[in-house]
Amino acid sequence: MTKPISPTVHAALDYGVAGTLLTVPHVLGMSTRAKVFFGAFGTVATVVNALTRTPLALKPVLSLKAHRTADLLSDPLYVALPLLTGIAKEPRARTLWLATTALLAGSVALTDWDAEES
Repeated sequence: MTKPISPTVHAALDYGVAGTLLTVPHVLGMSTRAKVFFGAFGTVATVVNALTRTPLALKPVLSLKAHRTADLLSDPLYVALPLLTGIAKEPRARTLWLATTALLAGSVALTDWDAEES
């Protein structure tokens, strides 16, 4: 069954989420802990995305399968760390975390990982 999100759309969504994670915590004046958490994940998302073989890559060296593996390994950490560090208790950070968690989960679940690579 073909899934509705192409690798290129997945890449665009990833860049959007990464940009959000890198900027919104600063704009909203979140705690240093939240800024570090979101900044780290935003940076990882940017790097993995920039290296994945899609038309939006800067240096396309990673396969879609490798990108999917990175998502499947990092997303559980993204879900768990705010609970373990207390970031989830901060209202603004919790809202950003829950919204981006939903977007990331949907994006991974609905991406056609078997599509031809660019």
